Amino acid sequence: MPVGPRRFSWMLRLAALVAAIGMGGMGVPVLAAQPADGSESTGKEAPATKAAILPLVVEGDEMPEADRQQLTGRLVEGLERGDFEVVPPDQVVAKAPGAASCQDAGCLASIGDATGATHVVRAVVKVDDRDYELRVILANGEDGVEIAAAEDSCQICGVAEVGDLIDAAAATLRTKLDALSQGPATLVVASNPVGARVYIDGELKGTTPFNGPVLPGKQVLRISMDGFITVEREVTFVEGIEEQQSFELEKVPSRLPARPWGWVSIGGGIAGLGTAAVFTYLGQAEVNYRLGGSCPQEDPQGECPEIWNTEAIVLGTAIAGAALTTLGVAILLNSSRREKKKVEASTEATARRRVRFGVGPGSVSLRGRF
Repeated sequence: MPVGPRRFSWMLRLAALVAAIGMGGMGVPVLAAQPADGSESTGKEAPATKAAILPLVVEGDEMPEADRQQLTGRLVEGLERGDFEVVPPDQVVAKAPGAASCQDAGCLASIGDATGATHVVRAVVKVDDRDYELRVILANGEDGVEIAAAEDSCQICGVAEVGDLIDAAAATLRTKLDALSQGPATLVVASNPVGARVYIDGELKGTTPFNGPVLPGKQVLRISMDGFITVEREVTFVEGIEEQQSFELEKVPSRLPARPWGWVSIGGGIAGLGTAAVFTYLGQAEVNYRLGGSCPQEDPQGECPEIWNTEAIVLGTAIAGAALTTLGVAILLNSSRREKKKVEASTEATARRRVRFGVGPGSVSLRGRF
């Protein structure tokens, strides 16, 4: 059967396709398709972290320009040892001429936007004769909020010693910046005793021992447990860094003892009230009992007031019995409230750990602790 030109061309394409599949299965490399614009893929991605360094700020006494340049160079060199991109001060000023005087959050955010930096570094040196104070901050490039800082001081020293302080500060910030690519900020909390509730900015996160992700930034960490003094700390969380906190909780001086003592107190109160009732009966005028059948001194009515005058006993035992009974009831009520709080806290923690399934427009979500 004769083969037409079109049929022959189709057969050639089919044979080429079969050959390509066969060579790929045999381990023979097959050329991948190139991008439509002809550009080649290098396989490299832009660095996730980029730090823009502002010009060094000197406050107080004047500093020679050579010393200022030397300290700036030490800061840049210290940060360039990290695994992230650094934008030196001269390049920052070229893109944002007002960078030298930038200090508030809005201005720092504008520097991050102008340079494309994820973070902004600002160093301030206060000079008083030969005394120096150094503060280096690391701010978020999106909102300009300070997320880390390094401070130090030096008395009666020279520029070389200040340069060493800058090296140490740069190392501190470099460690934090290197950790940014490792994931979100993580909080690990341990307490003695365990089971304390962990709150971050007033929101219950769980109970100790606790280990979970948190939002970066400065937040208030609170640890509370029934019967123990509540502890609060202000903690700054940084992306990629595990923040470990440990608490030794102290007991609250309790005004009321535990539940068993409530029953003991009620028992003592009932006994006191019963004693008061018995002696009230014995003290009645119509009851004329004598101790051993005799009376040391009878009154004109033939009674023995020195033996059976029970007013003081009745009054004392009645007051003691009523007080003990009231105390016992208060202890039992207080214990019941504490037990109720524990049950509610346990139920809330269980509910937070429960997995929730949700379906949204084009998405399916699972929420909870796994």
